[in-house]
Amino acid sequence: MDAHTDPRELMRRLSRDRDFFLQYKHRFQEHFLKYLGDERPKLLSSQSLNTLVDKLYVMLFSMNRDPSQELSDLSYRLASYEIDLRAILSKALLELLKDYVDYVIDADRGHERIKTFVSLIDHYISAVETAYTRYINELRREIKKKDRVRVEGERGLIIEFFEKQFSNRKRSIEIITFYKEVPIICRSRILDIEEGTLTVSLCDLKVFNIDDEVYIKHINLPRTVAVVIRDIDNRNEVMEVELIGFVDLPQERRDYVRVAPKEPIKAVIEKGNLRIVGSITDISVGGVGVYTRDIDNIGGGDVVSVSFKLPKGEVKTEATVRHVEEYEDAYRIGISYELDLKKEDIVSDYVMERQFEILRELKES
Repeated sequence: MDAHTDPRELMRRLSRDRDFFLQYKHRFQEHFLKYLGDERPKLLSSQSLNTLVDKLYVMLFSMNRDPSQELSDLSYRLASYEIDLRAILSKALLELLKDYVDYVIDADRGHERIKTFVSLIDHYISAVETAYTRYINELRREIKKKDRVRVEGERGLIIEFFEKQFSNRKRSIEIITFYKEVPIICRSRILDIEEGTLTVSLCDLKVFNIDDEVYIKHINLPRTVAVVIRDIDNRNEVMEVELIGFVDLPQERRDYVRVAPKEPIKAVIEKGNLRIVGSITDISVGGVGVYTRDIDNIGGGDVVSVSFKLPKGEVKTEATVRHVEEYEDAYRIGISYELDLKKEDIVSDYVMERQFEILRELKES
């Protein structure tokens, strides 16, 4: 670390203005608590917060030691109280900088002191950022560890359940997958189970592929189980699936069947003067998914107008953006709407015809 960035050297230069920093402590506390605002932790009293901010200020501007490690440790502890020190401290220090600039100008001091103080602020914010990043990374590792333990424990219960059902000869299951957004249900049987892998009978539908995630329902199991296809033996009409864990399928929460269009359908989304053109990825009586490369200023909760043409007519209606998510190399805008009877008839007719087309494709494949 060179002299230009060494905090001890920076503080040595600023120590000539020690009186300014000593007198500023109360104002810094006011700024800090103002920017802390609604993020104040409920477990800390006002007196405790005042003490904490006082300690923080003394730590930063005692001018007799490098506080980097102390600041890093404090930032880490505050993160555990759900206080993100980065933005709060940045704003409070910028307020201090603004008043320090006025002080330097009024006292006719050199501008080098301002540059020195800016360097010190950069150093402090960098230390806080590093500590916060360390906390977040450790938190993510801890969450992953807990998730892994939960999933492993959950998977053990699922394996035990299927072993029991197999031994009791309750072997009927439903295997669920989705083909062009249409749910496909295959009625199957468990033929064998070994170390968390089921051997099951294969349906006469060419919708399954190795490494696909599909889903299993059993009459005695209240939740759906995710499995991954590990092997398919078309000759003997069996496949092996590895049990993964419980899953909540968003498709099961939908009120309407969705289908993927056979040919691209242009959709126009409008919000005020904003106009976005995209292609429909999936459609139902209750909403559409629109694929677009440009989302501009569209976000979840926005009320928009959406329009598109189907074989039986044009649909234009007020709608609500439910979510915007990355989709392949662009975005998918999820939109919900409530249609009048005429428009509902146009959409439902298309969805039903398309559903039959998809099922014919499966039977003929």
